[in-house]
Amino acid sequence: MTEAHRLAAACGILGVVLNLVAVGALQGTPHTYKPGHVDLWLAESLAAPGATMVSAWAFTVGLALLVPFCVGLARRDGGTSTGAAIVGIGALLDAVGTFGPVAAIHGGGQAFLWFTLLLDSCFNFLSGLGLLAIAAGMRGWPRGLRALAIVAGLASLPVALQFQSDAFAGLLAVSGPLWCAWIVWASVALARA
Repeated sequence: MTEAHRLAAACGILGVVLNLVAVGALQGTPHTYKPGHVDLWLAESLAAPGATMVSAWAFTVGLALLVPFCVGLARRDGGTSTGAAIVGIGALLDAVGTFGPVAAIHGGGQAFLWFTLLLDSCFNFLSGLGLLAIAAGMRGWPRGLRALAIVAGLASLPVALQFQSDAFAGLLAVSGPLWCAWIVWASVALARA
């Protein structure tokens, strides 16, 4: 089981790294995932197709890697299995939409950006809910890790409304680092299990 834990831990850490790469690729497109400025998001994506493609691939693979991380988490501690399943489902749903901006720049237009935004909103809701469920079921984990799951979960829930306003979308600057830090810490703990 130790090798399986290490593999799941590696998937969690690589998933976070790829999400950071995706965010880094979008630094030149400040209106990305902003519902009040989808027209500017499209224009910025059209002006930076390479960055849009890098971001799409990194988000897709990074989110997909969170699934084996969640499976490893559930295997280590059955009390976390419901929450891990919720986070994993959210990650898969979000991964479905991460190529929306690429479709948008190839003639799909704003509809694909809205699709991406809605699935990302769903991910933030499910990851928030999942992290809270994980925290409730954690046994034998560091207390600080459980506390971080609660904080990250609570911070993620309002980001589910990011499709309604830029203000909610801006909260991702708080919740994103929190859930990324939680996954890295949980991955390290998982690798040591």
